[in-house]
Amino acid sequence: MNPEERHLLERSLKLAEENNHILKRIDARARRAAIYGFVKLALLVLPFVIGYFLLEPYLGQVGSSYDQFKDLLAP
Repeated sequence: MNPEERHLLERSLKLAEENNHILKRIDARARRAAIYGFVKLALLVLPFVIGYFLLEPYLGQVGSSYDQFKDLLAP
């Protein structure tokens, strides 16, 4: 192997290692973005779900009260 080929091979190895480092950073950033997106969605939906389960008995009472009121007004 002549010196020029050796230099090109070493340069190629250096570029491949640098490329691998950049790809690992991109992969880590994409993973963090996916986790952040899931957390953001959970924080958006969770209050509605908890609120529904906490308010469900009261909503049932309001519905039955409305039905009773409607029966009073019906001729």
